[in-house]
Amino acid sequence: MFKTTRRSFSLALLSLSTVGGYGSLYAQQAATAQAPGQRSPSQVFWIGGYGPGIYASRLNADGSMVEPRLVAKQAKASFFAMHPTLDILYVVTETAINDRERAASLAAYQFDRAAYQAGDWSDAKALELKLVNVERVGGNGPCHVTVDSAGQFAVVSNYGSGSVCLFPIRPDGSLEPESSVVEHQGSGPNAARQKGPHAHCAMVDPTNRWVLVADLGLDQVLVYRLDGASKKLVPGPNPFFKLAGGAGPRHLAFHPEGKLVYIINEMGMTLTSAAWDSETGTLTQIATVGSVPEETLQAGWSTAEVLVHPSGRFVYGSNRGHNTIALFAISPKDGGAVRIENFSTLGNTPRNFRIDPTGQFLLAENQDSNTVHSFAIDRGTGFLKATGHSISAEKPACIKFMTVRSAP
Repeated sequence: MFKTTRRSFSLALLSLSTVGGYGSLYAQQAATAQAPGQRSPSQVFWIGGYGPGIYASRLNADGSMVEPRLVAKQAKASFFAMHPTLDILYVVTETAINDRERAASLAAYQFDRAAYQAGDWSDAKALELKLVNVERVGGNGPCHVTVDSAGQFAVVSNYGSGSVCLFPIRPDGSLEPESSVVEHQGSGPNAARQKGPHAHCAMVDPTNRWVLVADLGLDQVLVYRLDGASKKLVPGPNPFFKLAGGAGPRHLAFHPEGKLVYIINEMGMTLTSAAWDSETGTLTQIATVGSVPEETLQAGWSTAEVLVHPSGRFVYGSNRGHNTIALFAISPKDGGAVRIENFSTLGNTPRNFRIDPTGQFLLAENQDSNTVHSFAIDRGTGFLKATGHSISAEKPACIKFMTVRSAP
C-alpha cells in the first residue's frame, strides 16, 4: 500500500517548509511538535450514529479506549457540536419533519464535566446527559450541526430538503426556535443523486462573519453572511463557489490560519483546496486531487469526512468502499493539498473520523462493521499507525471530543 517512504516524505516536507507564504509557520510547527515520549492525558469523547443513542468513551494515552457507555437515548443522533464556553452538547435527529416517533429536531444536552473527568467513571448516573430542550427543525434529514465561535447560533444542514436552518442560542445554552431557514434551489448533472439540493454541511468561518454550506446536489459551496442583529443567514456578495459537475461536495474544513478551505467531494472522490478571503466572502480554487489512487477507483465508492490536522500541515479524508483514510500534505507555497498515502481503517464504511485535540491520535469510525479504531499520528509525516486498540459501537456516524472551554 505504501508508495512513499517515511524518509523521502520527511525530506519532501523539509524542502517544502523553506518556501512560500506558509513555510515559516510550518517550520516552527515542525520544530515545536510534541516529542515522541510525551503523552496526552485521557480525553473524553462522545459517539453518535444510528444505534439507540449517544455513547461516551475515553481515549487513553496509549490509544486504548474505554468501553462505550450509553449516556442518552436518542434515535439517529448522527452529528454533534459543542458550545464553546458552556458544557452543552447539541445533537441532531436525522429524521423527517413528519416522523411519528421523533420529528427532525435539534437537542441541547448538558453534561457534568467533573464527572467525565473523574478517573474511574464509577458514578454512571452522573455521566448521563441532561436534556436542556429540543427544537423542531424546519427541514428533512438534518445531518450536520455546527456552532459559531461566540456560542450565539447553531447552524443545521438538512440533506433531504436541501436547506439550512439557524437557531439562536440563549445565554444558558438552551435553544430558541429557528430564526432563519434558507431553501436551496437547483440540481446537478447526476440524475440519480442530484435531482435537487442536498445541504450536507455548514461551517462558520474563523472570523464568525460567514457561513459556508456544502450542497451535494448543486455542486456548490454557498456563502452566507451571519447577521447577528436580524438572526438571519443572508446570501453573500459572492453567493456560491462552483465545483466540477457531479463532484457532490459533502463536508469542508478550514485551515487553522483561516485562509484556506478544504472541500471533500463525495461523488467525485476528490478533495478541492480553495483560498478563502474573509473580507469579501470569496472562495478561489487552488487545486482538486483524487482521494484514492486513480487505478483503484470503483463505482459506488464515496468520500465522507475531511479534517485538517491542528498543526496545519496535513489534511485527512475518509473513503467509503476503499475503506481508508487519505493523507494529504498541504503545500506551504500555495496551500494546495497533495495526496500522499491511504491507510486502512480496519473496517467497512468509515463515515466519520476525528483527530484528538492534541493532534496525536485519529479515531476512525466504521459504520458497517460497528467499530472505532485508534491510530497514532506521526507528527512529522502525518502517517497513521494502528495502535491495536478498538471499541464496538452500533453504526457509528459521529465522534466529538470534550474540548476545553473557551473564555466567554
